[in-house]
Amino acid sequence: MQDTLSSGESTELVRLWRRRQQLSPDEMGRMYAIVGDALRACSPPELKVLGESRQELVAQFIYVKVLRLDADPDEVEEGAAPVAASDHSAPSTAYALCAYFRRYLIDCTRASSFRRKLSIGEQVSEAQLDAQLGSQDAPDEDCLAEHGLSEAKVQGLARAFIAALPEPERLLLCEGFGREAAGGLSGIASRHAIASYHYRAGRLGLVHKREGLPADYAKTLLGSWIQHTLGIAIAADNMAAILRVFKILGAEASYA
Repeated sequence: MQDTLSSGESTELVRLWRRRQQLSPDEMGRMYAIVGDALRACSPPELKVLGESRQELVAQFIYVKVLRLDADPDEVEEGAAPVAASDHSAPSTAYALCAYFRRYLIDCTRASSFRRKLSIGEQVSEAQLDAQLGSQDAPDEDCLAEHGLSEAKVQGLARAFIAALPEPERLLLCEGFGREAAGGLSGIASRHAIASYHYRAGRLGLVHKREGLPADYAKTLLGSWIQHTLGIAIAADNMAAILRVFKILGAEASYA
């Protein structure tokens, strides 16, 4: 591919990249424009594999990997120094950006099998859960019993989990996961004035990074609860039990 960055744009990209977690809105817009223009001629084969629009994947790449807008706000200051110090890691050409974009797409494809089994990262409706649960061979009680659990026990632990959540996360879970509120997560955030709702939903486990693997989901509040409190490892082999837990949690959330 022909490098589409001028020398001035290359210099500006490196300068913005080195402080990409402390950019003003105008600087973010400029960074978005430079990267977007540089990737116009970049068409890795993984684009076809993922089956989504190129524009959407480029936007997700810039959001997650370039601007790092999904990073924990509390960790920005800690992570700022290493990013700024790694001058050699700042791409200065369209070739480098395309290579970085392709690595992101490869990460996405590696996680696609897990995402197909479980719609983590989207609001999971009762219909979705029923459909996915129906495809499992093991009866509901059996899949829980394999982990030393019963439906009654999971119900009690689910109620305790919901009650212990901070109010913003509890609202997102109960209205977004339990009651399928109109307008989705953004509608819930608007009605209840919940700041940084996308970050909160990600930390909770209602949304996920597109390239996120099972181990990443285990770090969310929901994933950690499933893995450490219920004793169910976040793994494809445990999908039947995890989906059953989600169904019980959704029912408890709808009444909370």
